[in-house]
Amino acid sequence: MSQIDDRNGGAGERRPLINYSARDLGGLAIAVGLFLFAALIAWDGSTYPERRSYAQFGPEIFPYLIAAGLAFFGVATVVMALRNSFPEREKMNIPAVAWVTGAVVAETVLLYAGAGFIIGSGALFGLAARGMGRKPLWLTILVGLGVSALLYVLFKHGLSLSLPAGPIERVIDGALR
Repeated sequence: MSQIDDRNGGAGERRPLINYSARDLGGLAIAVGLFLFAALIAWDGSTYPERRSYAQFGPEIFPYLIAAGLAFFGVATVVMALRNSFPEREKMNIPAVAWVTGAVVAETVLLYAGAGFIIGSGALFGLAARGMGRKPLWLTILVGLGVSALLYVLFKHGLSLSLPAGPIERVIDGALR
């Protein structure tokens, strides 16, 4: 069923009628996830020690601000889901989701195995890029390794951050000392 939309000067565009009795269950599920994530962040923030000096509040307020923002977006998502006003979703691209999920799993496994930041992040970059349509896989992983090596040098030696070290990182650290 459709109606004629005369808001644009009578051009008579056809658009579907909104069925306010229908509920968007996917949108409601997203809202529940937002509320749960907000609660988790607020709970975690409640475990931070208070560090107040001259200010009325310290850095421990930021988790509460993030939680409040997530809760606000949860409420907005509930309203949109109850009005069924989300745009129509595209069909899920299962192979792309599998590539990106595999990228996250590969990085986690490589980091726990001691491969280091560069190899783990290079694999994450390459596999995620493949999931988003870039080919060939060997080239995306090679680019990921290059970008990760540059980031490692900048973060470790430029900002003095601690990153997981593997064999490549030990060679770079030895060369830059």
